[in-house]
Amino acid sequence: MINFFSKAQQFLFVLLGLSIPLSIAFTNILLAMLALCWLIEGGFKEKFNKAIFSKPFLSVTALIILYVVGMFWGSNHNNANWQFQKLALLLFFPILTTLDLNRKTMQYSVVGFLIINFISACFAILINYQIIQPLSHYTSLIDPYYGTSAFIKYNYHNVLLAFSSIICLYLFLERKTKYRYIIAVFFIVYAVSIFTERGRAGQILFNIATLFYIIRYAKSNVGFKLFIIRFIALCAILFSFNFIMYQNVKTYKKRVEAVTEIIKNNGERKGYKRDIRYVFVEETIEDILKKPFFGYGTGSFGYIFQDKIKTGIISDEYEFFDWTTPHNQYLYVWFEIGVLGLLFLILIFYFQAKQLLKQRDGCFKVSLPLSFLFLMLIDSYLFIFILITAYIYLYTIYSRYHLDSKDINV
Repeated sequence: MINFFSKAQQFLFVLLGLSIPLSIAFTNILLAMLALCWLIEGGFKEKFNKAIFSKPFLSVTALIILYVVGMFWGSNHNNANWQFQKLALLLFFPILTTLDLNRKTMQYSVVGFLIINFISACFAILINYQIIQPLSHYTSLIDPYYGTSAFIKYNYHNVLLAFSSIICLYLFLERKTKYRYIIAVFFIVYAVSIFTERGRAGQILFNIATLFYIIRYAKSNVGFKLFIIRFIALCAILFSFNFIMYQNVKTYKKRVEAVTEIIKNNGERKGYKRDIRYVFVEETIEDILKKPFFGYGTGSFGYIFQDKIKTGIISDEYEFFDWTTPHNQYLYVWFEIGVLGLLFLILIFYFQAKQLLKQRDGCFKVSLPLSFLFLMLIDSYLFIFILITAYIYLYTIYSRYHLDSKDINV
């Protein structure tokens, strides 16, 4: 029976790679089934020693405990239930990272992840160019929400494509696959899809990651002159791609122009109310400075900002809800549970980055926690189900699959 569940988790982990870009509901089910296999399989002492006492998970535990303690200060905890639901996902770090997975399972899973993201990107491109209707037009299984791109929301889809692009860059440039031309096609399709959507996070992450690999590839075993020539040529290609997309994709052009105007005018944009992110950041920092050490308590942010509208501190042109966040994970955690919470949040990814950097291909692997640290500047991604699940899933593979060119057949 134990052997059956051990085999089952190999199959379920492959399915998880397929489901993350497709369905939140199915991903939920798979996580529950993997947790069940993990429990039935046993070996808790070994798992406990591997995961529970690791520095990254100790930081996760400390952050969760601080959120629990945060219920005892402040007077408004309206959003606490929602936060604890999201925090519970972090408990899958020790579950997934101590599953009895073999190399082939992780290999097939990441291949499936890349293929499904490729299919999703193809559909998104067809939808963005109005060649086909949004997929919700053809099936009720997909959310008809206007922001859905292919199978999931555009801002989640956009980031998953950026993660996939980074993997493809690595496989192609480091010659870790015999199917390099297929990987190149995947990378190009991901890139086109990313820049025909509204998601700025994925676009910025794509450009940063590509620039990193340009520098890494340009300086590979060459003299200074050839490095400069390669660097300029590759940067010119990246700039040209962005320029072509800017000139030919209305969505991307509008985004670039809007962001440029907002930054130049300190959040102001002609014909629009002041950018919500500027309002959030300014008001949040002002409040944090009043209570920097302990914050306002778990689940307090939404209520406090609603109250600011009622009292006229913030214009009633803006709409806030209980689950509203300041679009910045660091400010969100600091606001509610203080500077210690902010420290534990950063330590989770710091210890993971430190661990990955010591492994084979550490320069590639460390891109995952660094990418997520960057993304949390843009939004509260730690509390977005599909993206933190994708992060834990990819971290499991990065931390356990020690890549070697002769062992990879994707």
